Amino acid sequence: MSQVWQGNLVNYWDELVKFNDSAVISPAFGFRFNPDPVKTEIAASTNVINQYKVPLESGTLDPNKALPEFNKKLKAAGIDKIIAEKQKKFDEWKKNN
Repeated sequence: MSQVWQGNLVNYWDELVKFNDSAVISPAFGFRFNPDPVKTEIAASTNVINQYKVPLESGTLDPNKALPEFNKKLKAAGIDKIIAEKQKKFDEWKKNN
């Protein structure tokens, strides 16, 4: 182990090990989603996200107006189909793992 930096606790490494050992492992750890069945919907949703991401993040668009439009366009692009497919595949994977 390396030296503890000035200002850190003397038992820093012990505390780090305890912290890491107490981490909660995600129930999705090891799950890999195959996007092929919804690749068209993913492409369409990505286009919508790219259209709204920067203007929403930068405050260029009024979120009271833009968020409902954004969500409507995501639904039209197939976001619900993507979510359903991923949930279905996750449920199958979880049952077998």
